[in-house]
Amino acid sequence: MTHPSFPLSPSSAIDLAVSALSGQGRYGTVSALARAHDVSRKSVYKLRGQANEALTQAFATAGVEAPRGRFTWVLTEADIERTIVALRVVTPSSIRDIEAMMPIVYGFGWSYGKIWNVLSRAERRAKAFLNLVDIMDIKTIALDEMFSQSQPVFAGIDLDSQYLFQLEVHKSRTGEVWAESLGSLRDRQGLAPKVVVKDAGTGLARGVQLCWPGIEERDDLFHAVYMMGKEAYHLERRAYGAIEKEEELLRAKHKAKNKTETERRSIGQQLRKARKHTAHAISRYDTFETARQEARRVLDLADPGSGRLRTSVEVVEVLTRVGDQMKTLGGRVGKVGRYLRNRAKGLGRYLDSLGERLQAVTPQAGGDKLVAAVLRAYQASFDAGRGGSWAVRKAQKKELRAAARNLLAVGGDSERIKVAMTAVIPELTQRHRASSAIENLNSVLRPYLVVQKHAEQGFLDLFRFFWNTRKREWGRGKGTSAHEQLTGVRVEDWLCLLGFAPGTGLAATRQKVAQAA
Repeated sequence: MTHPSFPLSPSSAIDLAVSALSGQGRYGTVSALARAHDVSRKSVYKLRGQANEALTQAFATAGVEAPRGRFTWVLTEADIERTIVALRVVTPSSIRDIEAMMPIVYGFGWSYGKIWNVLSRAERRAKAFLNLVDIMDIKTIALDEMFSQSQPVFAGIDLDSQYLFQLEVHKSRTGEVWAESLGSLRDRQGLAPKVVVKDAGTGLARGVQLCWPGIEERDDLFHAVYMMGKEAYHLERRAYGAIEKEEELLRAKHKAKNKTETERRSIGQQLRKARKHTAHAISRYDTFETARQEARRVLDLADPGSGRLRTSVEVVEVLTRVGDQMKTLGGRVGKVGRYLRNRAKGLGRYLDSLGERLQAVTPQAGGDKLVAAVLRAYQASFDAGRGGSWAVRKAQKKELRAAARNLLAVGGDSERIKVAMTAVIPELTQRHRASSAIENLNSVLRPYLVVQKHAEQGFLDLFRFFWNTRKREWGRGKGTSAHEQLTGVRVEDWLCLLGFAPGTGLAATRQKVAQAA
């Protein structure tokens, strides 16, 4: 049956508009009114919108002057859609959460289906936009995978701009699946990096080589440091627990004068075992901690007091030896040792390219001695920010002062030092050897996936659009978006770029606020 646009008298139209407005947010209201008045649902929506606009304008222009600094505007559907899309990705909100928030924010609600339609439109636009971005200039990437309801989510990020070029859910994480995913980005958008930083995943590694045979692979420093730190904490807690158990038995022995000979003998036997266990736990921790500190030292660019850049050969040699020491401790510590030994080449590989780049800027920087002085000062300043015990901090500050004096002595004047630092520091800061950026992404994304119970590709596309086009509030890219840093195209409002511009009322209000400010 086809309905005319408004087959109603003016009074009937008013009654219908009032009924539609008062019943807004209740399921089935529009359909019931359409059937009762023999009109289309579209006509009911139109009358309700006209009634809402009329009421808003009536109260906004009722002759009451707004307090200074406050403005009123006509709320439009565009403003509501912006809110829905923003709630979806700025906060970990499910569609049900957004549905519950609408009456709180606006005093009325939208149905689950209508909210879903808005988000679906946003997801399609986000995917279309992201597929058109040229990512040929990305040179150094980090790849990782996380899980949502046992489904792997592949993620890839540009380590220079922090542009998130990949965020996909798959059914498996084999090398072939990785290769297909990366190959699609290569063929469609020109992704051709020179370096990839990754963890020890075999499927990921195979996929990378299938997609880009011969690409330079660097193993992730983050995982190595994290594993060593986690095991050090575990061994330390075990040692403290053994000490506490021994002290508890010592106290029991002192109180055992009134106990039987058998009980006293039992306590004595337990105490002897506890002492052996304590000695073993302490020795195990000390051995591991010594090896860990040696590994951490060789992962630095240079030793304290030295401006000599470490070599990849040195890293491999030390990590192999340290890994073997850890393997002798067995258990979980042995696994850490095997990891270090197997990843030694990948963890030191970045030094080869860094050494070449430093050699290339040496003439511009003023010679080998000045480059070494800048490197020493850079490492000393980095160490000073690590913290530690009082003795460690004292030594760090002492080395920082010595490195600064050495730089002044070698450089001679401030202009030479400035030129040297301008040439050397950018090379030192872009030595990409850790996937911390993508681990940060995983920590940000995880609450969203928990709220939504599982990963949906449409949401991942929308989240990736938000991540890339939002204006960053801190860090090296403060005040810019990853999209701007990669492409040079500035993004003022990511929602406008997605096609969700504010309504005319809100836009006018923004202009008034800006003029008042």
